[in-house]
Amino acid sequence: MIAGDSISLEQQFDGTRVNAELAEAAKFNTVGTAVVGGITRGFLYNGSTFTDIFVPSSTSTVASGIDGSNIVGYTNAPTPRGYLYNGSSFTLFSYPGANQTFPFGIDGSNIVGYATIVATIRGFIYNGSTFTDISVPGSTSTFPFGIDGSNIVGSTFIGGVSRGFIYNGSTFTTFSVPGSTGTQASSSDGSNIVGTAFIGGIPRGFLYNGSTFTDIFVPGGTFTRAFGIDGSNIVGGTAIGGISLGYLYNGSSFTTFSVPSSTSTEAFGIG
Repeated sequence: MIAGDSISLEQQFDGTRVNAELAEAAKFNTVGTAVVGGITRGFLYNGSTFTDIFVPSSTSTVASGIDGSNIVGYTNAPTPRGYLYNGSSFTLFSYPGANQTFPFGIDGSNIVGYATIVATIRGFIYNGSTFTDISVPGSTSTFPFGIDGSNIVGSTFIGGVSRGFIYNGSTFTTFSVPGSTGTQASSSDGSNIVGTAFIGGIPRGFLYNGSTFTDIFVPGGTFTRAFGIDGSNIVGGTAIGGISLGYLYNGSSFTTFSVPSSTSTEAFGIG
């Protein structure tokens, strides 16, 4: 998986070729993770080219969020910690006292994620120098996954049930997809939030505008997870024929893709 590798093309589900979708995809960048040669590696995809993202001396690298030229994720180097990649160099960081640090979202200089300290989970926002805890009142754990301006979204457990949450810097609002047994919010753009809900035991993506939930499900897939949103474009992961694929959804059609030579591909962030 190196710069210049060609994309694995799939047909659109309406039977046409994906050329128009790829042209649209070239307007932004997608990050995610693929398993290549048994090793988990991050990738940056601009709609035509995959670029490998791998922290030197690590055993695995996950790319989970992107904002402009900055990418965040986590790596085993040698223990799980976060990284910020500016396109040329990696900066590693860890929540103070944590044995594991997992960043997921980035907006400007702010990064959100969670850390584990022994058996305790701490949600955080990190501005490059200071960590600030994020905890939904009444919850047993808080997992911030996405940030857009002053709004942070993620997942929390209240009464043993997973719910999505929105935090505007002062107030937490929790929500659940109707009919679901668990809801996770992954990313937001303006008033729109994407995530995954378990309905009938199957992970299904959703788009939530604050009042209405819209189902996101790749035709022919056994499941669909929605992880990232930018404007009308949504990315995530699905499986078709037992093969894990990333997808791009532009609001009307799905385009799936896979990193060359990978056995599994998931798209986590878009920007």
